[in-house]
Amino acid sequence: MNPEQMIADLESRAQQIQQRSQQMQEQIQEASSTVTSPNEAVTVQVAPNGALQHIEFSPTAMRLTHVQLSHLVMQTVQKAQINAAEQVASIVEPEFGGTEAMDFLRSFIPQPEEEEAPPPPEDGQVMREVSWNDPAQKPAPRPQRPADDDEDGFGSVLR
Repeated sequence: MNPEQMIADLESRAQQIQQRSQQMQEQIQEASSTVTSPNEAVTVQVAPNGALQHIEFSPTAMRLTHVQLSHLVMQTVQKAQINAAEQVASIVEPEFGGTEAMDFLRSFIPQPEEEEAPPPPEDGQVMREVSWNDPAQKPAPRPQRPADDDEDGFGSVLR
């Protein structure tokens, strides 16, 4: 094989690699994951790097306690992050599958945690109830200093 042909072949391969690299970058940039919780109270969208891009709450979320809602948000975000990471891994798998680089990338995909049921509402209540008919409680009055508290007899400096 002559040197000119070798150079032409190398340039052609380099151009193919550059095109595949560009395609992978575009696919990765377009990858995202949107997940809705099983009870449809929370919907999240994450970027390919797992960053939270959008969160939405349905009216169902208002029936949950703050503890239940925070637990549900974290579970839903984690599922979306796992999905996004797996999408990215599947995009680069054809080029890097079976390599240490691919193993390294896969090592960063979060593992799903076992789902725990959110804690039940306390005493069956979802929100604190306030009665509009009961008078508001007034704060306790501040203690007053006795009038004869001037020890030096000069009076207060704030007069």
